[in-house]
Amino acid sequence: MDHLEPARFRANQVYESIRDAICVGRFLPGERMAEEALARLLDVSRQPVHQALQQLHKEGFLCETGRRGLVVAPVNMETAQHVFDLRAALDASAAANAARRATGNERRAGEDLLMAGRRALADRDIQAMIQADFGFHSYIYDLSGNPLIANVARMNWHHVRRLVTTLSDRILSFVPMWDQHDTILSAVVAGDAEAAERLARDHATSSIDQIKTMVDDTMVDPGPVKPARARTRSAKLAMDAT
Repeated sequence: MDHLEPARFRANQVYESIRDAICVGRFLPGERMAEEALARLLDVSRQPVHQALQQLHKEGFLCETGRRGLVVAPVNMETAQHVFDLRAALDASAAANAARRATGNERRAGEDLLMAGRRALADRDIQAMIQADFGFHSYIYDLSGNPLIANVARMNWHHVRRLVTTLSDRILSFVPMWDQHDTILSAVVAGDAEAAERLARDHATSSIDQIKTMVDDTMVDPGPVKPARARTRSAKLAMDAT
């Protein structure tokens, strides 16, 4: 999480800082999200932190635990299935619409995105690969011409990012992902809406099937967590190291 000057802070910046810290694992599943500690960490008042935590709760990044308040939600197969069920529906619709609107000039930009992903895979750079994957799918969302699909898909992508980061370098073994992207792009460029829809849905389905083969003890509900003070210090050290 970036430390910004108080005068420059807005509620959305606080929200994005906390969300991104959750997605990249700086705050772990089960960790208590105390408003006062987070406000000190970000050097802001409690109000934007409260607003951010409520929004993250609504979006499924946090969960309620009674007296302990809000904690970081667990990452498990139920969550993963829900995330990719939504992604399958959105991606299939977006790809079909993109194909219907194709002009034949979409290939070059798409190939640049594919190249970035393959380069990240070769370099074993997980965060660059996540960004490249998002870049490719965002391109298809934009080509679809449906801003509602794009907006919902981009929110859901942060759940995908958190899931993939949790699996860390194991996801790098999923080489077929970029070949599947290539076939989706080819169907879109060719204007084949039926094929584009089927390939995009199959891509999301095969992704969750692959993830199921990688699941181990890192994807279970957490047990008791450390005291809030120690956890907050740990998060701040992680923040300062970036």
